[in-house]
Amino acid sequence: DCCILGCFLLNVSTKGSIASFETMGIAVAQSHFDMTSSRAGMIVSCSGAIGVYALLSMGKLEKYFSDIQLIAGGMAIMGVGITVLIPIQNHMHNPGWQYALAIFLIYGIGYPIGHTAVIGIFSKIVGRRPQGLLLGWFASAGSLARMAFPVMSGYISSYAGVDKLFSTLCVVLLVSILFVYTYRHTLNFLSS
Repeated sequence: DCCILGCFLLNVSTKGSIASFETMGIAVAQSHFDMTSSRAGMIVSCSGAIGVYALLSMGKLEKYFSDIQLIAGGMAIMGVGITVLIPIQNHMHNPGWQYALAIFLIYGIGYPIGHTAVIGIFSKIVGRRPQGLLLGWFASAGSLARMAFPVMSGYISSYAGVDKLFSTLCVVLLVSILFVYTYRHTLNFLSS
């Protein structure tokens, strides 16, 4: 049961982190990278298309990596993408490649792989139990994150700056990775 709760929290951290970018991403591109919304949208769109390819490649990835490695790896790649954005300067023309790299790592690789692996391990842990209620709670936890994280993002970026927002998201993902690493043996046992 603790591992099921842990999967809920992993769902919250991945969905919440991506929700922050869905809310703040274009505004940050306009204010910190001097990009038009259409150019930033094209970067997000192309990265999302690459993310679809990553999703379609999950079967091949699972042959070489465990669910634990995919979750931790996906979250780590998201964290690297977010870390790329921490040093951006306010109201300055930061290099556009920095934004493109961050969005590519987050939308194109990290989130699709990490979150899909979270869904997979949750399903394996639940196993033959009645899944309807638990899947409902799992989806609700993700929806709650998609509501709470954008609000939190707005407050943090308004009062402390986007660098503090990105640092906060990195901490959330790091704590999630540490959870996965700490309980990797239990998660592997329950999902096999």
